[in-house]
Amino acid sequence: MRYRLLGPLAVDVGGQPVEIAAARDRVLLAMLLLQPNRVVTLARLVDAVWGDQAPATARAQLHTCVSRLRRLLPDVIRTDTAGYRAAVADGDLDTLAFTALVAAGRPPPPPPPPPGTCAPRARLRSALELWRGPALAGVDSPAAQAHAVALEERRDAALEDCVDVELRLGLHAELIGQLTALVEQHPLRERPAEQLMTALTRAGRTADALAVYRRLRDALDDELGLPPSDRLQRLHHDLLQPHPDPSPAAAPAAPARAAARPWTLPRDVADYAGRDHLVADLVAAGTDAADDAEGDLTLDGAVPTVLSIDGMAGVGKTTLAVHVAHRVAERYPDGRLFLDLRAHSDRPPLPPHEALALLLGHLGVEPARVPADPDERVARWRSELAGRRVLVVLDNAADAAQVLPLLPGSSASLVIVTSRRRIAGLDGVRPVSLDVLSALESRRLITTVVGARAAADPAATAEVARLCGHLPLALRLAAARLAHRPSWSVKDLADRLRRAHPAAVDLAVDGRSPQAAFELSYRQLPPAAQRLFRLLGVHPAGELSMRVAATIAGLGAGDTDALLAQLVDAHLLNEPVAGRFRLHDLLREYAAHLADTDAERDPATLRMLDYYLQATAAATKVWESNRDRDPVDFAVVGPHVPTFTDMIDTRRWLDLEWANVVGAAHLADRLGWHRHTVLLPRALWGYLFRNSMNDVSLDLHRRALAAATTLGDADLIAMSHNYLASAHARGGDLASAARHLAVLVAHPTWGVRARTNLAYVYLNVGRFDEALRLMERSLVAGEDTWHVSVQWTALAGMLRAVGRFTESALVAQRIVGYGRRTGLTWPAAVGAVELGLARQRLGRHRQAVLLLAWARRQLGGDLGPAAELEARCHLGASLVALGVRERGLDLLRTAYEDGQQLDPTVACQAGNNYGEALAAVGRYADGKLVHAQVLDRAMRIGHRYEQARAYRGLGVCTDDPRLAADRLRAALELFEAMGTPERHDVRARLEQVALRREQ
Repeated sequence: MRYRLLGPLAVDVGGQPVEIAAARDRVLLAMLLLQPNRVVTLARLVDAVWGDQAPATARAQLHTCVSRLRRLLPDVIRTDTAGYRAAVADGDLDTLAFTALVAAGRPPPPPPPPPGTCAPRARLRSALELWRGPALAGVDSPAAQAHAVALEERRDAALEDCVDVELRLGLHAELIGQLTALVEQHPLRERPAEQLMTALTRAGRTADALAVYRRLRDALDDELGLPPSDRLQRLHHDLLQPHPDPSPAAAPAAPARAAARPWTLPRDVADYAGRDHLVADLVAAGTDAADDAEGDLTLDGAVPTVLSIDGMAGVGKTTLAVHVAHRVAERYPDGRLFLDLRAHSDRPPLPPHEALALLLGHLGVEPARVPADPDERVARWRSELAGRRVLVVLDNAADAAQVLPLLPGSSASLVIVTSRRRIAGLDGVRPVSLDVLSALESRRLITTVVGARAAADPAATAEVARLCGHLPLALRLAAARLAHRPSWSVKDLADRLRRAHPAAVDLAVDGRSPQAAFELSYRQLPPAAQRLFRLLGVHPAGELSMRVAATIAGLGAGDTDALLAQLVDAHLLNEPVAGRFRLHDLLREYAAHLADTDAERDPATLRMLDYYLQATAAATKVWESNRDRDPVDFAVVGPHVPTFTDMIDTRRWLDLEWANVVGAAHLADRLGWHRHTVLLPRALWGYLFRNSMNDVSLDLHRRALAAATTLGDADLIAMSHNYLASAHARGGDLASAARHLAVLVAHPTWGVRARTNLAYVYLNVGRFDEALRLMERSLVAGEDTWHVSVQWTALAGMLRAVGRFTESALVAQRIVGYGRRTGLTWPAAVGAVELGLARQRLGRHRQAVLLLAWARRQLGGDLGPAAELEARCHLGASLVALGVRERGLDLLRTAYEDGQQLDPTVACQAGNNYGEALAAVGRYADGKLVHAQVLDRAMRIGHRYEQARAYRGLGVCTDDPRLAADRLRAALELFEAMGTPERHDVRARLEQVALRREQ
């Protein structure tokens, strides 16, 4: 086998290419090959494949990827307790071969051997020939691309070593072309520039060598504020010394030519990074316009092409415009002009008539011939451009009124306009709105400027990029700051930026800073828009809706909507999707900095916290069956709090806003607003619990318990203990859950609920006698209430779990009777589910189908999505048992799929039911895959019963008797510890497997 990472990922088996089609498979294989013969942990692989967006089934999906790769590449991927490793021989992987050749080809001390016997050169060239393009091209993963940056840095270093050897061998003439391309690619790297200057000098091209030095000096000064190294300065000084000219007398110089074609474009940025597709599109637009005009010598009736680039301060509008202008400049031979219209600067904006005077002067019109009348000046400008092909960059424009007089009339010219505002009043203009750079582009920009320090620590470089908000101005200033501090590591800079408040204040270099750029945009807003921008600084990071903005500002919806539009047009606010707004990280810090001095900050913050509390309580109320939510239910709510009519609205709002609610709880905790710190986690609990967001829930409820303790409110302390216990239980830490619940068993209000919840904990760890005793203590004799019906449901489930099916049916009948007497749908329906399950376990599947189908109909819609899913999955199992296989399997499949989005416990139940049904119809491979996914999820949420069922299912679906026995023994151990009746079935299956192995 041969593996190639130095270019697009490629694999050959027996000399034939193997296609790795799936994108995730390519990322997984690349990460393993980047660390050959070493274990890569599952956590690192999940991060490489999904980043921060890893689904709950990430590990199971990784197993699927590994299975596919093993079919294509047998005996390559090995399993370890911590993850996977790729078993690779030294000669099979190009990165290993590259490393070995470079190590063997390090330049020897002078004098060098003769060219024909130079082994170092041959080895280095062989190493470089292994490269087929950008490393890991086509592998879409930030983690893999971080490795790619480091690989390319090693390639560049190897090339420079090779050039040193070849210069010593006297091969300077052969190197000039390659070095010229390398210097253009890395305009701030001094070593290639020094090598090119040396090669040009030895070839007799001293003037060209001096030009290389000047370009490098200017680039270092403009981008980093640094002079060239002492070594380069000495080389430059030596080149300037007069030397005898052995060549024949030079020919007389050609007479100087008048500058009839003006060029006022600024210097292009040599290390321009990112936006490749956008640059290509804009260059194509400028090139196509010029090509269309080339065939028309008179250019009569030609229409100018106008491109408009807008974006927030520091996003790189001018840099992009100048870069594109240089790329198309040769297509516009009659002039390349640049003019700063000063819309956002310390000077007043340039009036159109003054701008026209400057532009006409650039074209060679004498000041005395420039008309005084503004309209005549516009006419003269357009007359000058008629019949010409001119490129004009109008930078930093204020609005359409400033730009419109400067546009050509009938002309084959190209105009590029940049502005911090969206200029909507220009017809026939192609608008482009710039966003910040991607994470990969940001890291590459920093690495280009900083060099080896950034390449050696991609994680810290990524953190600096994140703290800079991926804003080009901030990235470049941060990189320049690091380049000025050779003693700093990239991590040192990241630590400084993390501590700075706001971070933008620590990015100032020679008077340039993002904060100064933001201030210019802010000062030009109307006072009402300035106020809204300031107050938005109280909002935690993330998107916010118009309702939240209106709440923070204390304004009506119409006024808020108009002000938000002004902020979006000024690029002080983004609208990534309609109706959702986001402040760039650095702008949010700037807004928060302004809000700190605003007397309205605390009232605005309180309004926002109340909004999130009230809206979350309203949203999650329909998710919870209990009705005792007094601490978070409110009779009076704010004017912008939404109402929720169904589960679709509820789910959509919570999916969008849960992170903001978490941020609001953290903010309340930081500010010491203890009641909000307690109640926000309680309001959000149902959503976090159903989505198994255990880490988030644990953090919030720990803060809540501390805040409740500070308040000294006994009820809030008890409530926090209860929901902190639920987070521990959901995460599988049953001991901690039991500890928090034990505090509450004697509490007058929360004791009944705590005993019920503690019984569930004991059930999961197999302490069935204690679980049943607690339930009996919790039940109030003779009472028929909603809460008691919930406890009866728990008791019925516990009796069923330990095999006491008849008793479970009797309790379930009592629940159904209570629901029918009171007219309450919920108790009747969940009681029917428990009764149907008891009938199912007794083998009465027809009765089970009737009960579960009725319950499912009652639980449809908003009433109980998790309970409806549970009814659906058990209904599907009974249908399969009755022989109605197609319908039953369809119900099980949809229950399993929907459960993964709604409730992980129900997803485990549905998955195991589905896997068992697939095995029952002979689809063992499909059943095995489902059980494997369930096992992973059940282990993560600590559900021992479903873990045991998954192990049993894997044992049933596995062909290999040895593996089947291992999995069945794992299931038996769990079932016996819990005392459940499934242990008898597993023992019988183990005996059957033993007989198969003997045969």
